[in-house]
Amino acid sequence: MKKYLLFDLDRTLWDFDGNAYRTYRSMFDAFDLRSLCHVDFDTFHDKYKVINDMLWEAYRNGTLTKELLAIRRFSYTLAAFGLNAEDPEIVRLSNKMSDYYVHQGTLQTGLMPEARELLDWLAVRSDQYCLSVITNGFSEAQLPKMRTSGIDKYFDYFFLSEDIGYMKPDPRFFYAALAKMKVQPNQCLVIGDDYKVDIAGAMVAGIPQVWYNDSNRPVPEGCQKPTFTINNLSQLPHILKTL
Repeated sequence: MKKYLLFDLDRTLWDFDGNAYRTYRSMFDAFDLRSLCHVDFDTFHDKYKVINDMLWEAYRNGTLTKELLAIRRFSYTLAAFGLNAEDPEIVRLSNKMSDYYVHQGTLQTGLMPEARELLDWLAVRSDQYCLSVITNGFSEAQLPKMRTSGIDKYFDYFFLSEDIGYMKPDPRFFYAALAKMKVQPNQCLVIGDDYKVDIAGAMVAGIPQVWYNDSNRPVPEGCQKPTFTINNLSQLPHILKTL
């Protein structure tokens, strides 16, 4: 029986942190943010990450729209360094920064260690495995960056939260993917780096999971252990051979 593998994209296959860092670095220079905010890049970047994580949590919870997230992650960061987030000039600048980030980010090609090797290994076994991407990321960024990095060709299905109408970890996201592929949960395996978003969501939907835990984080207190845990993608074939 063919196995259906549902891969998260960012930080599982695509090196989100490395690619984003390079994009932010370029943006910091392109908009001369050192002069505007009177800080160095690392200080600006550290503040941005905290604000961005907070806003993404609100977006996943349904309390913030995509459009506001795209702008506020920059306007709020600028405000943290003394600028007025409501100033029309700052709003316009934040819009430009958002457009720059999306465009330049999709040009980055870095993948997680062993990601391409794993996808190549699976590609020659296409009679055994059907590959899908499951992501909460914005459609205008996710598909282009997969094409740019050359990994789109490996996948049979692309499941984006914007298209489905629900975001991971909502089990309805996973149910929609199962329905589209016409398979049962036990025919699938979810592979992702985020315990709360990927692993816990798959658990509720009854889908076995592989937690890609490259930094050896503990299972969150009071939570169930994943079906499998790996710290390098090269370990996934060994798991698949046992199923």
